[in-house]
Amino acid sequence: MQAAFLYGKKDIRIEEVELPPVESYGLCIKVLSCGICGSDARMFFTGPTPRYSNPVILGHELSGEVAEVGSQVNGYAPGDVVTLAPLIPCMRCPACARGRDNLCEQGQVIGCTVHGGMAEYVYVPGQMVCAGGVVKLPPGADHRTAALTELVGDCLHGLHQIGIEPGDQVLIIGDGPIGLTFLQLARLMGAGRVITSGRRPRRRELAAELGADEALDANAVNLGERFGQSLDGVIVAAANIEATTQAAGLVRPGGSLLLFSGYLYGTTLPLDANAVHYHELHIHGSIDCTVRDFREAAGLLPRLQMDKLITATFPLEKTVEAFHTSKGRDAVKVIIEP
Repeated sequence: MQAAFLYGKKDIRIEEVELPPVESYGLCIKVLSCGICGSDARMFFTGPTPRYSNPVILGHELSGEVAEVGSQVNGYAPGDVVTLAPLIPCMRCPACARGRDNLCEQGQVIGCTVHGGMAEYVYVPGQMVCAGGVVKLPPGADHRTAALTELVGDCLHGLHQIGIEPGDQVLIIGDGPIGLTFLQLARLMGAGRVITSGRRPRRRELAAELGADEALDANAVNLGERFGQSLDGVIVAAANIEATTQAAGLVRPGGSLLLFSGYLYGTTLPLDANAVHYHELHIHGSIDCTVRDFREAAGLLPRLQMDKLITATFPLEKTVEAFHTSKGRDAVKVIIEP
């Protein structure tokens, strides 16, 4: 098969890979769609991080068609269209025992530590299938939007950390694919008012289309002057330390702040400890999603408009062009279709 290997920084090579016997895996999946995640882009443009193997076939947002089924797997057949949770949990460590398999101590991640979906085929371990990480899609499901199930699951996991109460006023800082997905989910959960803040005009237009009560221009609006300390929840979906520092001052006493974006390693955050203490601020981090979150996200797809986030598709041989396009001013979500 052909696959797009990343070697260090800005070096993607399309190479032939010999297919292993399916008996050594659970499922062989023919990849239909694979999204470029922000973490993939950081890996490509800035180089390897401790979370990624190198070299590796990138791609952890994917959907595909079952091509072969291993002897140890039941309930799947060739032709089934599926979407895959990228995390392969051990299901034995303390984190997995607590249902926090996204924090698995021995977990592997497709497209990060094991080869991913920017290839014609991807092999799924039987362990992942048994953990519930492969979800069959109903007939007629759109495989492009299905590839974004993991994106929905990650945002859903973050919202589960902070909780959204009916009528809450929520600000989302950042209007990329993550911010626009948070917008839809917050609205679905009953938030009374959802505001986004971003720098790109096209994304602000899209935020308005997707139901934002306000889509603010981050270059023109001072959030501190606009909101004071009045917001029930603030979600930081942009790796901007200045915006993150400001965000803590926008949350009402007893409210919640969610830090979602991945920052550069070594980044620290100045924090007013008294403000956290006396105002009972609830500060949460969020990484990936559990298998349970992922399966819930798959069920929510028909109620979301994830198709509106897809701005470009590319064949596998144009993976490098796809990465550069993903950084374009009008890009939201770019999909590779092997």
